[in-house]
Amino acid sequence: MTYLKNSETNTLITRFVSFRKKQSVFRTVQTALDGTEYLVRFGAPTVHYALTLYVDEIGKAQLMNAEDSVPLLECSVRQGVYSGRIIDMGDFEYLAAGWYKVEATLAAVSEVSEP
Repeated sequence: MTYLKNSETNTLITRFVSFRKKQSVFRTVQTALDGTEYLVRFGAPTVHYALTLYVDEIGKAQLMNAEDSVPLLECSVRQGVYSGRIIDMGDFEYLAAGWYKVEATLAAVSEVSEP
């Protein structure tokens, strides 16, 4: 069953989720005088989950609240169950009959610090 829910309140946000796993690797390329290239990688890869979500008015409000308060969200798709926090969310595109489409990115592993 596909869904996105707030793990802290156990509240369902939507059942309409498209999921893509992405990875970023931090590296530098250095070129020697003889033209040889040396790659240097720093740390472990960063994993993000790119989501396309379809929500109604209630789901829109829940996503906006989740973007603000950064609770842990749980995303269940055919590939498995993934947890993360919203680090980026696009603009809501109105579709029809009170439904919206939005792109969101979850950080796979994240810590929350208070200002």
